[in-house]
Amino acid sequence: MSKLEIFQDNALTTARYEMTETEKNLFYMVVAQVKREDPPTKMYQVSVKDMATIVGSEELKFEAYRKATEKLNGRIFRTTLPNGNYFHGSFIASAEYKKGTGIIEIELSQKVRPFYVDLNERFTKIQLAAAISLNSAYAKRIYELLCMFKNMKNKTFKRSIIDLKNMLGIIDEKTGKDTYPDWTKFKTNVLDVAGKEINGHTDLTFNYKPTYGDRPGRGRKPVVEVEFEVFYQAKPEPVQTSSLHERLVKQFRLRVDQANQVLASHSVEIINRQLYDIQAKAAGGKVKNLGSYTAKVFGLQAKSEGK
Repeated sequence: MSKLEIFQDNALTTARYEMTETEKNLFYMVVAQVKREDPPTKMYQVSVKDMATIVGSEELKFEAYRKATEKLNGRIFRTTLPNGNYFHGSFIASAEYKKGTGIIEIELSQKVRPFYVDLNERFTKIQLAAAISLNSAYAKRIYELLCMFKNMKNKTFKRSIIDLKNMLGIIDEKTGKDTYPDWTKFKTNVLDVAGKEINGHTDLTFNYKPTYGDRPGRGRKPVVEVEFEVFYQAKPEPVQTSSLHERLVKQFRLRVDQANQVLASHSVEIINRQLYDIQAKAAGGKVKNLGSYTAKVFGLQAKSEGK
């Protein structure tokens, strides 16, 4: 089965914006579904139950994601495009909460959509399971940054300490206040935390070292740059096929042999996307026989006749 991945433009990876861990996970689930052929009016659905499965939690409260979606709707990101133009925009245009389904239906901002559908050499591939598994918002952003270099011949790169802090939202854009002006605290609370989460738990590991600038007179020299070295080791993404099989049988009323055929014929990504659509239509009263309809969607019409 194919991996579910996010394709993210480097301009957005290095953009300045703030998001909580929950908002980031929600957004990952949306952008992972975006395809080039999607119509402009395409709505993307996130199941809170499926999110819980990926995160490995028994339960994620729908209310928490409703609030996170509202915050995400108001988030603005700022970046410089490859052509030199300055750009700022919102991540999503709207969100609708499907009553009784645990599904949030989200519309992407049309100006942001091209960052995720124009698949070319500037893009970064981020494994969804790895990205969501990171608990620190800083770790998520650093992981995205590292992914820009994982397939490059030279996997060593530098970022000025100012640019890095701006990207992570550590320096307040309005006041200029630095949350971690001291290098030791920045190292401990940001880089070391990211290292513990990323190294050994994702497809990447990294090392870093500071570059010191000049300082007249006595005293500690300031850190002006951070040099990163990235090591890439492809890892298979854990696939929760047992729980997905159970959903197909118990929730969507397929027979065991039909569920087996669906899992053998389709990727987890495709199955989840189709189940989102089926569940939404069923909640709207558009599906009379859930088992037969599900079988038909997955091309099992002949086997579903006796159901």
